[in-house]
Amino acid sequence: MKRSILLFAVALIAAGLAPLPVQSQEEGEQSHSTSVAGMVKLLQVEAQLIDALKDYAGELDKKLQAVRSGIVSMRQESKRAQASMEEYLSNPLNSFKLIRRMHRDWTLWQIFMDEPVGLTQVDSVQELRDQMPTSTDLEEAVTALDRIQTTYGLTTADISSGILDGRQYNVSLSALDTYAMGQILFDEGKYAAAAGWLYQSLVWLEDKNNRLPAPVEVSKGEVQAVYAETLLKLERHADALTVVNIALEGDKRNDIKMLLKKSEIETLIRMGTNTIVTAPTLKSTAAPVGEYERGCRGLFPSLSTNRKLHCLYNSSNSDFLRLAPLKMELVGLDPYMVLYHDVISASEISQLQEMATPGLKRATVYKSSASRSVVVKTRTSKVAWFTDAFNELTERLNRRISDMTNFELLGSEMLQVMNYGLGGHYDKHYDFFNASSATNLTQMNGDRIATVLFYLTDVEQGGATVFPNIQRAVFPQRGSAIVWYNLLDDGETNPQTLHAACPVLVGSKWVCNKWIRERAQLFRRPCLKRGK
Repeated sequence: MKRSILLFAVALIAAGLAPLPVQSQEEGEQSHSTSVAGMVKLLQVEAQLIDALKDYAGELDKKLQAVRSGIVSMRQESKRAQASMEEYLSNPLNSFKLIRRMHRDWTLWQIFMDEPVGLTQVDSVQELRDQMPTSTDLEEAVTALDRIQTTYGLTTADISSGILDGRQYNVSLSALDTYAMGQILFDEGKYAAAAGWLYQSLVWLEDKNNRLPAPVEVSKGEVQAVYAETLLKLERHADALTVVNIALEGDKRNDIKMLLKKSEIETLIRMGTNTIVTAPTLKSTAAPVGEYERGCRGLFPSLSTNRKLHCLYNSSNSDFLRLAPLKMELVGLDPYMVLYHDVISASEISQLQEMATPGLKRATVYKSSASRSVVVKTRTSKVAWFTDAFNELTERLNRRISDMTNFELLGSEMLQVMNYGLGGHYDKHYDFFNASSATNLTQMNGDRIATVLFYLTDVEQGGATVFPNIQRAVFPQRGSAIVWYNLLDDGETNPQTLHAACPVLVGSKWVCNKWIRERAQLFRRPCLKRGK
């Protein structure tokens, strides 16, 4: 693998296509949630952690067995002595044994009790720390779940119960999970969303069957305190007071913080601030459903209603296609857009995934203001790049892309293989560059005239490619590929190509794409003058 990476880097430099400088992430940040393939190793690490905890329990059990065995033996001797203490002590042997036990045995028992247990296992857990998610990873996971909820219009109760877009899954979120969602959304200032999750956490805590292990348990009072604070942020003072009163009823210690919070809320209510609601209520905070959300939810009109769109066998783009035509579906005319079916085989897909998995890195976006590619929240996936001549497979795929598009690939960009993770998406964007953000590569090889996007996996739910301006949505089908033109006939950029990758709801989405540059298409697709 190291040799492949080295050859890859050398090939980039030789071709003058070394990637743009990338803004480095904080040291130790691995963006675990942005790739399903990348999260697989987390399951392996967790299995090691569980083994360490099991071994720790074994060490504790050994110590506990030794203590219990000692108690049984000492209790028998003590009961015999307690039955008739003077008679017991009148025997010099018993007296000697008592003195010796009290002086030596109990000193040894104290040392035994003081001895730490499971240090080896604790060290094992510590050694795995670098491979475990950070607070940033958790925040990204919360953001991803919130994105899923907003995009697909899901309720907190349904998500918590494992119901995703109407389908029940064999998984649910615990009180700890929902509390973490509420806490982090609160910290991000998303108070309405936080309130829903905190309320759900309290619902779970009411169920005595949902007891949590002591080291990780959360008290109802702790959740109620954050929930009340959230309601205050929403200016729902009366509701916040109700929550505080319920918390005080359940807390016999009369927590001073809760009493102070009650006094604060009562003062706000007396001042009449609760009558002016400036923050939206929970019910009205649902994000407006735009064309992007409609597309992701599969609500765009069916293509079958447009008689201009049809399916055919493409046998005219190249000599090879005359012998082996490709199944092609015309999806749109402005921009020109076609969908190829069964255009990449299962073995080719498997090979691409095997090639990409070890080298997956967080996807970036080029920022002209920074003159480099940077990690952004609007694109959450991991990517691996491969030069055209990387191996026989990449050469074959590039020949196929040329056959599919009838374009010359000289000067075009490398193949990019991507895997999306938890709620993985790419927000609305264009593939073309405008003049102000043009890179040296764009000035030399022209803009991105076309995009070719292979779908390497089916996605159980979500993950569509949507074009909100033209109400088109293409859902991933393993082995298919969508092709569209980013530029008009006169070489100008086409705003109709605005598109996005919808959040993956359930599944692992793998894609492979190629951006084709315009300069080499001088005789393949010459620029035409725009009609007056």
